[in-house]
Order: sequence, then structure tokens, then C-alpha cells
Amino acid sequence: MSCSKNDDDSNDVIIDPAGSYWPFKEGNYWNFYDNENEEGMQYEIFHTVNYQGLDFHSSIDQENDYSYPLAVREEKGVFKMYYAQHNQMGAEIGAGNITYLNLNLPTNQVWNEEMILSFNSVSGTGQMIFNHSGRILEKSSSEVINGKSYKNIIKTELVQKVTNTLTGNIVNTKSVIWLAKGIGPIRQIVDIDGYKNDYLLEYYYLNK
Repeated sequence: MSCSKNDDDSNDVIIDPAGSYWPFKEGNYWNFYDNENEEGMQYEIFHTVNYQGLDFHSSIDQENDYSYPLAVREEKGVFKMYYAQHNQMGAEIGAGNITYLNLNLPTNQVWNEEMILSFNSVSGTGQMIFNHSGRILEKSSSEVINGKSYKNIIKTELVQKVTNTLTGNIVNTKSVIWLAKGIGPIRQIVDIDGYKNDYLLEYYYLNK
């Protein structure tokens, strides 16, 4: 199943009603564009990685010289994010996973989760503390993005706070993600320490 602004001029998008709200399969991709800031963004599933016997789907191209070690898996409506053990700016950081989205709770019910990763660096030892909280903001039968109508929408919010205990540095991120069943993300509003992007889906491809 595939759809793009280049090869499908219809306004209605055909979806798999029994599908996931974010289908993960190698080769799937979603292209977005922020018209105000003139910035594009793409998610592409390149491969799977295994952590503690579970497969996570990575949007990191292994051929890149530098890549941030993130991967995601879905467990019956709960999306888990995996941070691989890696070296970042001379710091050896451990591995772990934390909830990214939870689509099973009632609207506006907040969930919270914490993950602590230890690291060693030339400056000393410390911890990266990840605090995630999220909720479903709204459910709607359809939404129109770039002239296309998408069905069965869940609008979610994720608030992330990452603290480096060695430096005291804190990064705050707030994301609002609209998910269409059988399609995946169709809009993402991301605010990182006050810098905001509003990404709208332009086209996508879902591998059969």
C-alpha cells in the first residue's frame, strides 16, 4: 500500500482499518514539511535492532558516519523507544528503553515514566535521566492535511525532559503527534526549548 502527492491526486486516502496507528516495516517512510520554517523531515524504517530479545525498528541509516541510536517498537498500542549503548561526544552511554506513546488510555489521562542511563566520560561519570509524560489529546473521525482526508485520527502529546547530572544541562521537548490508523503520523508539532516546528505530511510509502 502506498500513497504520495506525486502518484495519487485523490482527496481521500484508502487505509487498512485493522492496521496500526504507526505501521513499522522495513522500507516504510513518511515525508513532512514545515511551511513556515521551510524545513523538511523524513522518517524511514531502515532495519531492525534487537534488545533483550525484542525487535525495535530503526530510522537510522547504518551507512551514515554519525547516527543517533534510536529505535521504536509497538506493543499492542504502546510504543517503546530504545536508546542503544553508544559513544556521544566522548561519553560512553548505556542502553535502555522507555515508553514513547500510549494509545490505550482514555483521553487526557496522563502517563509518566522515567529511564536512567549511566555514562562515563573524560570529565567524570554521571547519568542521563529521561522523564516522559504523555496523553491522548483528542480522537477524531477524519482530518485534512495538504488537501488529503485521513480517517480514524488520534492526537497525542509527549513531554520529554532529559537531564545530564554531570553538567546540569536540561533539554525540554514537547511534541503533538497526529496519527492516522493504517497510515502513521500525518502531523507533528515539535517544540524544543522554545523552537517550534509544525510538520505536515506531504507523502508516504508503506511496504506491502
